[in-house]
Amino acid sequence: MLMPVTFFVAIALAVFSYSQGQGGPVAGLVFFGVLFLGAFIHVTHPTILKLKESLPSRSKE
Repeated sequence: MLMPVTFFVAIALAVFSYSQGQGGPVAGLVFFGVLFLGAFIHVTHPTILKLKESLPSRSKE
């Protein structure tokens, strides 16, 4: 679900960037930057969950 949401957020930010007069190359960089960030989060999510499991618990028992 993360990738479709990231895709549409990237499109919206690219269109907004283009409408503010930034130009096509900047809008493209915004689009691919946001899309890359979403893909990076998607790929590293299992690793982050494994690292959280190995950390000591913060609950006070």
